[in-house]
Amino acid sequence: MGVKNKDGMKFKLNVFFGLINSVISALQTFWFILYIKSHIGSDAYGYISVVNGVISTLLVVSSAIASMGTRYILVDYGKQKVNEAKQYFNSELVAMIFSGIVVAVFGIVFTLNLKNVMNVTPEFYHGVQILFLMTVFSFSIQLLASPFSASFFHTNELYLTYIFFMVDYIARVIVTIVLFENGHTVLWSAAIATDIVYLIMLIFYVYYSYHKLPELKIDFSAFRVKKLFDLFKSGVWIAVSSGGNMMLSSLNLYFANLLCGVLITGIYASIMQFNIISVMILTVLVNSLLPKMFKLFSLDETKKLFNYTIYSMSLSALALSIISGGIIVFGNDFMGFWMGEDFKGYQLLILLTVVHLPLTLPSQVLNQTFTVMNKVKVPAIATILFGILNLIVAVILSKYFKMGIYGIALSSLLIQIIRDVIFYPLYFSKITSYYNWKLLTPFVLGILGLLLTILVSKVMYTLVLPTNVMLFALDIVVVGIILIILLGILFKKYRVEG
Repeated sequence: MGVKNKDGMKFKLNVFFGLINSVISALQTFWFILYIKSHIGSDAYGYISVVNGVISTLLVVSSAIASMGTRYILVDYGKQKVNEAKQYFNSELVAMIFSGIVVAVFGIVFTLNLKNVMNVTPEFYHGVQILFLMTVFSFSIQLLASPFSASFFHTNELYLTYIFFMVDYIARVIVTIVLFENGHTVLWSAAIATDIVYLIMLIFYVYYSYHKLPELKIDFSAFRVKKLFDLFKSGVWIAVSSGGNMMLSSLNLYFANLLCGVLITGIYASIMQFNIISVMILTVLVNSLLPKMFKLFSLDETKKLFNYTIYSMSLSALALSIISGGIIVFGNDFMGFWMGEDFKGYQLLILLTVVHLPLTLPSQVLNQTFTVMNKVKVPAIATILFGILNLIVAVILSKYFKMGIYGIALSSLLIQIIRDVIFYPLYFSKITSYYNWKLLTPFVLGILGLLLTILVSKVMYTLVLPTNVMLFALDIVVVGIILIILLGILFKKYRVEG
């Protein structure tokens, strides 16, 4: 009982600090964009975004390998195959060192030939060069820290990593203000803060890993080509899946720009921020639930893993139903307060963008279960196919059926429902060999939670019309408290124990 209570407390800490981290991240990003634009100009922030995008793209396969490395290390360690775990640990470390060196060399070459690969104005030229090298450094540090991060999943103390990320966000703000107030208006103000924090973080990760997983020490003689190939083989499919997810989300804005014009694309992009908030919250929940998934799979407790996955999906569905239902009712008013009156009047677009989230996003828990079970190939191929289908349907609805931006939003809604509500659950049942009605529980709870949220929100909206920000905030707080109580009761009644 004591161990169970301790695990429960760690779960709560992980969720709490994860949510706080998400809030600080969002506030920091919003502040940083406005601050940089007001002091240096819009072009300056554009360069920062491009540099981050280029390096993220370069490291997509390495990042995927890193995510699978954690899986292999924890599963083998949980099965008492310490030597195997050690080989995966050191093989991943070698791969990350090699990736870091390759990216560093590319960064130097890219920087020296910047004028040939990027359109940069003379006033920002040297600033972009420095920014690129600093960003390469921080991304490389993240890769090096990856093998050691498995220890935080092993101990279920992810909140420690969130604390470092929060320190990073705060440091970015402080360093930027200090430099700018002292006349140093440079592009790399936030980057140097991140470099320092990440370097300290890497040292802590190494210390923590040695303390919590003493058997997994740095030993390059434990490197095995076969283990590296295992990581690469699975990691590639994770990268492919990421590409498919881009076709279901990010590329929607690109096609909206081509087919519908700049103005409505800007409005759609603003509304899509609601999705980003939902994904951030889901990520926190999933990461907090992963340690137990690894443990159950390591012990070959397939039935318990099946039930725990449904439990996790149900929890996610109810949390997302509160967010989606609230956005459906209050989203139009929020857009007016946030972006101005010109961004109001798009209730249907808001509905199409968020109404499916309590049904589709919880299935990303299934996606994580596929990773835990190392069954990533089929979902990755399917995600790419669904992504291509989404682009085709979006063009047909938007262009040939004259639905415009609503066609793009509707296409994304339909394709994600087919993938997340039909394909993923069926594939999950196949690989676990459990075909059970309980798999419908998260979707039923998601629908009930969404309807209940809309009902409560509508009643509150009618009683207290949000004519200003204070009344709007009052509505949100009261509705949130009521729904947390009601949905908590609903969850306890219908949940499936893990």
